[in-house]
Amino acid sequence: MASPAHAAANAGIQDLASRIYVELIGRAFLRADNTAVIKPDPGELAKLSLQLAETFRKAEKAANTAAGPQNIGYNVELADMAKWDK
Repeated sequence: MASPAHAAANAGIQDLASRIYVELIGRAFLRADNTAVIKPDPGELAKLSLQLAETFRKAEKAANTAAGPQNIGYNVELADMAKWDK
């Protein structure tokens, strides 16, 4: 069974993928001679939207990690924290 964090991440990716899919379908929709035509295969657009959503979330996570606080050059030991109580 999937963990709650994994399920939430999947839900976020699926939500983003559905938004991407709606946008792609809207752009691929053609109206010619009073008939609606979707040029690319809708199944392929669905696969593409899932791949784009996963890639976006990975890049977003990497960007957020890089933008977070960095503890470069600080080495805090347990003895250092004991001194704070004095």
